[in-house]
Amino acid sequence: MKSRILLITDFAVYIVDPEVDSLKRRIALAAVDKICISKLNDNFLAVIIPTEYDLLVASARKIEIVIAFNEATRKASDYELEVVSSNRFEYNAASDLVKEIEFEEVEGGVKTRILRK
Repeated sequence: MKSRILLITDFAVYIVDPEVDSLKRRIALAAVDKICISKLNDNFLAVIIPTEYDLLVASARKIEIVIAFNEATRKASDYELEVVSSNRFEYNAASDLVKEIEFEEVEGGVKTRILRK
């Protein structure tokens, strides 16, 4: 995992590396298909982008990020972004690499497993 700054505007999502003040990725907001989150109290969400590889985010502000995506999408297109809530989902970590992430409630928190498909 790497520390990144996530910027969400009415038109795009920007991923910035704060160590070198460099733009790492720009994703058109219109390219975002949906967001996947778990039903548990964890910090993960996946932004699903069918035309590119997906974005897996770990943040204590998971809900605020989902709200920001929905508000930006609604402003830009009067469309509400689909948010899928499940304790297991797949995401494309790269163009040729699919991973599955599973969440399980355990004593004292949530166990998260990321598996190669």
